[in-house]
Amino acid sequence: MISEFQSAAEIRDALVKDDLNTVDRYFLQFGARNPAVVWNPEHNQLEDERLQRLLSYWREKADGRTGASIASIDPTEMRFVLGYLMLLDVIEDGFDFRYRLYGTMISERFGRDVTGSTLRQFGDREFIISFFLGSYQAVTDRRQPLLTVHYPKHTSETASWTRLILPLKDENDEITRLLVGQIPGEWRPTPPGTEPSAF
Repeated sequence: MISEFQSAAEIRDALVKDDLNTVDRYFLQFGARNPAVVWNPEHNQLEDERLQRLLSYWREKADGRTGASIASIDPTEMRFVLGYLMLLDVIEDGFDFRYRLYGTMISERFGRDVTGSTLRQFGDREFIISFFLGSYQAVTDRRQPLLTVHYPKHTSETASWTRLILPLKDENDEITRLLVGQIPGEWRPTPPGTEPSAF
């Protein structure tokens, strides 16, 4: 419903303007650690080598333009990061995003595969889904790579999630798909019988 995830639009606007203070305040009001956010990251800002290679691959395909074309992306050329890849279709001009691909290593850590679902159907806490939604919308608007690192609360078994969000354009030069590399941080399993929030 339109009334849900209202914070996503505020996050999108803040990210587009590079207003990270607003993003920080959003997380802090939920008692969560503020995320790291970097537009057009350099390789030394990506700690994981797989994300460095993914960024290089995208930039090679983009060839200095805003967004690599969907047709230029070949999954066989990304075997180095395949289990950690997500591919999302832009729905209704960014109102929502559908998971075309949800990497096996991500789903293993998260506990389920959400391929075919939309982001609004994801099922996690609304505040973090609003952050995801706002981030994807901002990348669609700015047509630039975005690096985010967010830190789930201590009830989560994953200490952090690092995402590199890359825009892909169609034959009409519209951003209609996103290529995302997502790497989980330190694993901290919870005692048996508890149901941690994965994100």
